Amino acid sequence: MTTNEIAKAVLRHAVDNCEVSGWDWIVECWDLESIEKELIRSKITTVNEAIESFGRSARLWDDHRRVPVRGTEIF
Repeated sequence: MTTNEIAKAVLRHAVDNCEVSGWDWIVECWDLESIEKELIRSKITTVNEAIESFGRSARLWDDHRRVPVRGTEIF
C-alpha cells in the first residue's frame, strides 16, 4: 500500500469518527499532504499503525482541550 493510500485511509477513518476522541481535530487541521509527510517522518507503513498513531495524537488533543483553563471560569 502506498503512503498516499494509507493517508487516505487515515482521513477516511477520521471523517467516519469525527465525533469520537478528537478525530475532528484530524479532519479540521490535517490535509492529505500533511498526513503523508507525517507517515513518512514516522516511518509508518500500515493503515493500522497510522490509525493508531494519529488516534493517540487525536486523544491527547481531545484530552487537552477538555481541561478547563485557569482564570477563564465565569463566576
